[in-house]
Amino acid sequence: MLCAFSHYFPPFVERFLDQGRMLRRRFREETVTDVLMGGLITAGGGRLIVEFPDEPVTGADMEWNFVDIRTSTFFRLMLQAKQAYGDGSIWTRHCYRELLHTSGSGGKFQAEALCDTARLPRSATYPLYIFYHAAHTCEMARRSGNTLIAGINIADGFVIEKLVKAATTRTLRTSNKSLRVIAPKLAPLSTLFCPATIAPVSPFALAPGAASSPMYFGVSAGRRVLGIAMPPTPASVRARVLDLREAALSESANLAEQSGGALPDVPEVSERIPDDVQAVLNRREGAEPMPGLNRWRLTFVSASPASSDEE
Repeated sequence: MLCAFSHYFPPFVERFLDQGRMLRRRFREETVTDVLMGGLITAGGGRLIVEFPDEPVTGADMEWNFVDIRTSTFFRLMLQAKQAYGDGSIWTRHCYRELLHTSGSGGKFQAEALCDTARLPRSATYPLYIFYHAAHTCEMARRSGNTLIAGINIADGFVIEKLVKAATTRTLRTSNKSLRVIAPKLAPLSTLFCPATIAPVSPFALAPGAASSPMYFGVSAGRRVLGIAMPPTPASVRARVLDLREAALSESANLAEQSGGALPDVPEVSERIPDDVQAVLNRREGAEPMPGLNRWRLTFVSASPASSDEE
């Protein structure tokens, strides 16, 4: 299930990137993202549709769409991947070298382009950064008392955008992409996928000859149930994004005073599945990617349990 995956996959990434340090050419974030896609396919339990880009990807962008097919609700995350680099013995000086990267001929920061997508009205979209760390960085952080740094961490995209846009001097350009500044704003991948969402099954699902899926104990509607693991619903993802942002802001009391003022609100869940995502659901089996797709696109398909009034 996705919750378990979010715990066991980051340690693998730590070791994977550390192996790359021993080679003459290190693994880039695009490589880690490829491996992440494969892992998510396995962990999704048949409730995840992955579309691979049909042209080269710049910056390892990902689009994660969460849909609830029972309520036809929708929430989207746009993710930008960056890897930390550093060989020194002071882990807080390790940094995301490409964090201040610009894209396009206009020289717009990549972070700003990511967040502009989420600023579109009624898009039900929120930006996140996904950061990759090698084991030597994580181990030094843990020895110093920071247990949050892992092979994969996530961070609020608007928070990172503020740091990028505030880097107007040489000192800030060095500081604002360092782990010293960014580490307090990181959260584990499990923030998005845990606790696990369990959909209860009827007793008939346990009958001999019934189609079998892995069963898990969990909590649904306040009671302990046996059921199948589902991706989080759009409403759950939005609530977890709110928690992520509140935690980041509590570590950055003066962030709202930096470039751009207050952070945009977390959008509400859409009451309608967008046409392009619905098209993916309609051609789920053997679907080909949308022409011109320039990022990995994942669609997490959940189905919230019916209320007692609907049963």
